[in-house]
Amino acid sequence: MKSHSFLWGCVSGVGGGATLCVIGLLLYISVANNDSQSRSRSDSSQPTSSVQQPTDMSSLQELLEKTNLPNHKLTLTINLQTASFNQILELFNQTVSEPSNYHNKYSQETLIELMVSRNPLATLNAMWFLSYSLRLELLPFFYSKWASEDPEEALKSAAQQSNQMRRLAVRSVVSNMQVPVTKEILELSNSLDIEGLVNEVLAEVSAKELMQSSPQEAFELVFSDNIEDVQQEALLLEIIETWMRTPDEDNFAQLFSSFHDEYVKIDLTNSQSNIIFINLVEQIVQVDPHKFWRLNLSTESEMQGSLNSLILRAWARLDPPAALSAISEIEGSEHYDESYRSVWRMWTEVDPMYVLQNIQQVQPEQRETVIGLSVLNLVRQDNVEQAIASIVQMKDLGENIRSAVRHLTREWIKYDATAATDWLVTTDTIKDALRKRMLNVVLPVLSKTDPMKAYRLAVEFGDPEAFDPRFTLEMTVLDAIAKRGDFEGAKELLQEVEESLLPTAYSTIGLSFISFGKIDDAIALGARLSEEDQPQYFQNLTIVWFQLRPDELFANLTNLPSVESQQAIARILIDERFGYQEEMSEDEITMLENLVPMSEAP
Repeated sequence: MKSHSFLWGCVSGVGGGATLCVIGLLLYISVANNDSQSRSRSDSSQPTSSVQQPTDMSSLQELLEKTNLPNHKLTLTINLQTASFNQILELFNQTVSEPSNYHNKYSQETLIELMVSRNPLATLNAMWFLSYSLRLELLPFFYSKWASEDPEEALKSAAQQSNQMRRLAVRSVVSNMQVPVTKEILELSNSLDIEGLVNEVLAEVSAKELMQSSPQEAFELVFSDNIEDVQQEALLLEIIETWMRTPDEDNFAQLFSSFHDEYVKIDLTNSQSNIIFINLVEQIVQVDPHKFWRLNLSTESEMQGSLNSLILRAWARLDPPAALSAISEIEGSEHYDESYRSVWRMWTEVDPMYVLQNIQQVQPEQRETVIGLSVLNLVRQDNVEQAIASIVQMKDLGENIRSAVRHLTREWIKYDATAATDWLVTTDTIKDALRKRMLNVVLPVLSKTDPMKAYRLAVEFGDPEAFDPRFTLEMTVLDAIAKRGDFEGAKELLQEVEESLLPTAYSTIGLSFISFGKIDDAIALGARLSEEDQPQYFQNLTIVWFQLRPDELFANLTNLPSVESQQAIARILIDERFGYQEEMSEDEITMLENLVPMSEAP
């Protein structure tokens, strides 16, 4: 469907590396040609001497610069007409050793085309020296050429390929056969156990032929079981494009009816189906969004609402004012509110600054969300300064900026956590409550690059009256550092921890040691605590340790620094309220019961 002009544009921009590659090819051609002419002038019995490489490169380079790429192929074809297969193969092998680029690939296609007519199997063997990705690119070209000369042998070879290459090869062979295919081909595909794939490709070929005469029948054929979902999208897009070249009322109604009837059967929880569905909606909407939208609203179905939203998103991407104007026609209906949200949300992607400058046009109950999404898209467009300025402006207008601040900081910290943190800490645009909530999000990310700063800010802005010390902001930062496996950094921060929080801080690091399987380190860390604090430390580790590494827990129980620590673990695990005994052996239960005094036994 798309023009090849982009390819030729890319070709014209290829640099010197590609130029040198083709210079090498032309050198070889020149040598082979001169050699051929000298042999024709000499006695056939006289042995040929080895041909010397010409020394004048400038003339060849000048010729190359004046020659369009299609003429390179013509030059190769003309000069290699009388060359032997081995000579062409030698030239092909030379291209394999060169850096991969478009010129090189273009030359390889020409050489493959020349070789396949002489010795297809040897050509295929030569292609195995290409990189896997390049082989995938050139394999369809190879099999297409072979199939045009000997379809049966090409099909036999294609069936022997493995996995992805077999599909590519068979598709290339069958696509070049005349339809309907012969009985012999169908019998051969059955004997090769590729009948299903061959039928699938034949259905695609038939669908493409039907596009010109009956797009309706082509549309229905594509939804048959003969065509794989992955191929449906490309074919349907072609059908829609063909169908809509003369989009009269009947054509459009037929298209919508077919589209709707088939897609209502699709499970949209399937990601592949969902992607195809969305892409097709956008393709159809571009023809006449208002008409397609009205057709959907007039057709009752379970998917009417979701389809309506998709249509409006595609429409708003093309023309937001027109989409907004259209939905005013259904104000008061069940679809109005969601339609209104869909248009404005997409408008924030298309032109966030326009939306912010005209925020008074948005319904008051929708403004916080619309402002937030506009700011988010400004940040995604690498326009953080404008996003910040817009937040200030919206606040001055009396708008709710909480969503905007959340979107700004969450997106900003993905590439500059330091700048996002500094803004949050210093700005007077937001209230302290929102500042602290966002620092809970930002500081764990900042700890990747500046753990000390992150921890000290956590102490400064955290809530000292938190109901559980494990969930304070400073413990959140420490936990983030330890969970990344930066144990030295985490232990270094222990010097910054307030004494009353040290047992909690030790437990935070110890849990990550357990998660990483560093059991000896977890035990050694606990041993650094006072005897009074050790039992609580190991008790805090118990549940995670038992859930992740129960065998290592029982194997190391006697290695704990004190009996009191062992007892702390035992009390948790044999408490019937938790139900852990159901997951333990009798010996393990007995071991734990022996650690707990009889007076404490459950």
